[in-house]
Amino acid sequence: MLRVLVVGAGDIGFPIIHYLSSMEHKVTVIEIDKKCKEISDKTDATIFNGSGSDFGMWKTIRAENMDVLMALTSDDDVNMGAIRIAKEQFGVPFVIARARQPENIPEMKRLGADVAICPSREVRRLFLDALEGLNVVILCQYMSPDFKSVMVTIPINGGVIGKTLKQLDVGEGCRVASLIRDDKFMFPSDPFVFMGGDRVLLCGSTECVEESSNRLRQIELT
Repeated sequence: MLRVLVVGAGDIGFPIIHYLSSMEHKVTVIEIDKKCKEISDKTDATIFNGSGSDFGMWKTIRAENMDVLMALTSDDDVNMGAIRIAKEQFGVPFVIARARQPENIPEMKRLGADVAICPSREVRRLFLDALEGLNVVILCQYMSPDFKSVMVTIPINGGVIGKTLKQLDVGEGCRVASLIRDDKFMFPSDPFVFMGGDRVLLCGSTECVEESSNRLRQIELT
């Protein structure tokens, strides 16, 4: 059982509070809006009405006993204030933060957030991943460090058919790690020539991998 402090019970926070409570974790909530009664009626969480960036509020909830802080408000300043208090004043071991603006993620990390997530950026990634899924399998992706690994299937009428690795020119930020052809894998060398149906494993920075993936998926128009 974890002792979890959740700051913010909005569209993201409330479902998380409900889930944590159903899993019998000990949940404490700080919420400034008029949702405290609703949370109390639907969960076993302990509710405090106030701001998560108010140090006085933290002193009343025995924050030094918390295992996890989840700062989930839609206000990045409040979330950063909560992160600072959690780490500097109470030594909370693990902090997860919501970033409304993705550019605030580095500052949240600097303040002590172990994980910082921008929901809008994650939703964008999921939709684009779904689009890529027509002939791309995403194997691994990290926002920080910037890394992505995908398996791309070259169309039968692909524009790269007959081209070599050098002609593909994936760039410095990406590598063709391996390739599967006729149910056999190989490590392609420079003289290698692509064929339709090849499944190509790409690894590298997100931007370079996506550019190379698009090139591999292009079809030859006739």
